[in-house]
Amino acid sequence: MRARQPNAQEREQLRRQRSETRMILSRCRALGFDYVVNPPVLPKVAFGTTMHREVMPTSGPCLDSFMRSQMPEGRPHPSPLDYDCAKPIGFKYPSNAGFSALANKMPRLPATREQMIPPMGTYEPTPWILRAGYTFDRQVKPEPKWVTPGPSTYSIHNKYPNWNVETAFGSCRVIWPAVAIFCGPKNVAQCIVCHQRPVGDYFHSFSGDKDMCRKCMRVEISAIKHCSLSVTERYRKNREIKQFVPARYCGFFHDHNGTNAAVELTARKELRDKIRVENYLYRFASKVA
Repeated sequence: MRARQPNAQEREQLRRQRSETRMILSRCRALGFDYVVNPPVLPKVAFGTTMHREVMPTSGPCLDSFMRSQMPEGRPHPSPLDYDCAKPIGFKYPSNAGFSALANKMPRLPATREQMIPPMGTYEPTPWILRAGYTFDRQVKPEPKWVTPGPSTYSIHNKYPNWNVETAFGSCRVIWPAVAIFCGPKNVAQCIVCHQRPVGDYFHSFSGDKDMCRKCMRVEISAIKHCSLSVTERYRKNREIKQFVPARYCGFFHDHNGTNAAVELTARKELRDKIRVENYLYRFASKVA
C-alpha cells in the first residue's frame, strides 16, 4: 500500500515547523545552553530494600475495596477460649434436690418413652364378616391374586454361572451346550447306584468316568440334606456330587443303528435353536452361591 503524498498546504506547514526548530536550536547554542535528559527517580520501596512496609494493611490508601470486604471484623474483647482456667467452670448435671422449694425431683426425660399407640403383635384382628345379607342383584367380585412370585422368593444373592465359550485363537466363537452329549454306536451309560441304563438325561462325572440317573441323584441330594450326617461327611458328599454334570445320549438327534455312521433325525437349525434355548434356561436353573 503506497503512502499518501502531502499536499502543498501540508508541505508548507512542515517547512515552517522545521525553520522554527532550527532557529530555536541556534539561539540555544549561542547562549551556551546544554540540553540534558534527567535520569528516572528510583522508588523508595523496591525489591531487595530493607525498608519496613506493611504487608496486609488494615487502613490507609493501600487498602482497596476488595481487601476491605475480606478483612475480618475487629474483636475488642477476648473470646472464651482466651482464658486459661485451672478447672472446668460450671457443673455437668443439676442437683437432685432441686433449686427451690417444691422442685420436681423426677428425671427430666423418662427412661422409656410411653407410646399412645400399641406396638405390633398386640392386635387381635378378627376376620371381617358381612353382617347384613347381600342386596338384590349384587355381584361379589373377588380380589385378583398376584400372578408373579413375591420379592423374597428370588435368589438374588446367588450368581448366574458363566457360559462355556470356545475362544481359541483362529477358531469361531462357539457357546458349548450346557448339557454334555455323548455320540456313539450304542448308549453305554450305566448308573453306579442302581446299575441300570438311564432313561433320557442323566449325570456324568468326567473325573471318575461315572454315571448316575436322575432318580438316584435326587436320593443322594436328599440324603446330604439330612441332619444325621456330620459336617465332614456332608462336605465330602457335596464335593463328589458337584463333579457330576448333566449329560445325554445323542439318540434324540442321531440314528446310528449300531454303527459309527449316523442319520440325522431333525434339521440342524432346529437342533441349534434347541441348544440355544437350553443354554439360556440352564443359567436360571443352576445358580451358584
